[in-house]
Amino acid sequence: MSNTDTPDHAATATTAPAPLSNSGGSRVVVAACPSYSPDAVEAALTEVLDALGGLETLVKPGQTVLIKPNLLCPRRPEEAVTTHPELVRQMIRMCVKAGAARIWVGDSPAGLHAEKDLWSRTDMTTAVEGTPAELKSWDTKQTPVPCGDDLLAVPEWFTQVDVVISLPKLKTHSLTTMTCALKNVFGITSGLAKSKFHAKYPSPLTMSTFLVGVFAALRPHVSIVDAVTVMEGLGPANGRPRPLGVLLASRDAVALDAVACAPLRIPPASVPMIRLAAARGLGEMDLSRIECTGTGVPQLNATRMKPSLARYLRYIPEPMFRVTTRLFQLRPRIQERQCVKCGICAGVCPRHAIATQPRSGYPAVNPKECIVCFCCMESCPRGAIAVQLYLGSMVRLAQRVGKVVSPQ
Repeated sequence: MSNTDTPDHAATATTAPAPLSNSGGSRVVVAACPSYSPDAVEAALTEVLDALGGLETLVKPGQTVLIKPNLLCPRRPEEAVTTHPELVRQMIRMCVKAGAARIWVGDSPAGLHAEKDLWSRTDMTTAVEGTPAELKSWDTKQTPVPCGDDLLAVPEWFTQVDVVISLPKLKTHSLTTMTCALKNVFGITSGLAKSKFHAKYPSPLTMSTFLVGVFAALRPHVSIVDAVTVMEGLGPANGRPRPLGVLLASRDAVALDAVACAPLRIPPASVPMIRLAAARGLGEMDLSRIECTGTGVPQLNATRMKPSLARYLRYIPEPMFRVTTRLFQLRPRIQERQCVKCGICAGVCPRHAIATQPRSGYPAVNPKECIVCFCCMESCPRGAIAVQLYLGSMVRLAQRVGKVVSPQ
């Protein structure tokens, strides 16, 4: 995909349900939600949905609704990798009250994970228990959805969905700076196809351009962000959970992500996905043109999240990205104490840069083949993959040209 794709090409070609018009303009609602108790989540959800016109303006009686959380990999809710099950459960209850005929819940994770394990460890089985909602499988017949020069694979049942309610998790991201409303849509695409696209679009800019195309093709009707507990630092899977205590919601995902930049202390235009999506006319990025209301606004503005590795990667010129990451020996590192030798990281790697060591059975990364896409980190169910950064190559290069650098 080129950076000059026309704004409407992907959106008009898709078979996905078209979003409702944003009658409220670029409004973002931030509700205080101090915990994941049922009462707190219900109150916060009610606040944000009422401020956006009520759930009845989104979900009509007899419709089929897909509730799409972030289920990156099989991790426990307290690790802040995935959307909390209580938010999913309360959303199901509200859709039932709105008269939805079918309520489906699901996401396609990174890597080769058994769906039962994914649903169990993320507590999605608990979220749907005792409700009419159904956990939907991505291990089924697929249908293609055009996206620029690419074809996305989505489950055939997705074409039956009338309303998509996206429930992202606010986290930092080592490649794209952050993951929130825009990026959550990528999970609608199926399985290992995600790795193929990481190989095709390996840099922050090219991947962000592709992700904006995915959003244009599969955009949801509303996004409600789980920011009660967020992830900072080495997100989206190995960062540190920290409380933020809010839910954010909007029909404009670009505006929502722009507002969500507040705790990251970065301007929205510094995030390639936000900048590119706004340029394509997919939403509003200018904070002065976004109406931001709600009981949680003070808390959102008062919080400061530790940034991700992407704060450094975004300064690398696009033509130099591959060379620079090799020069600094930036790559994933297997932490054997946490590794359970499941082999998921090797299976998901788009460049087959990870192989099992014959003697120990642990996986090892081939630095010559690694493209620093972090698919392995995202898919590891035990958080056993960290980022390794050495300055040795830079020092040796400096020595060769007669500029001896002494590392601190």
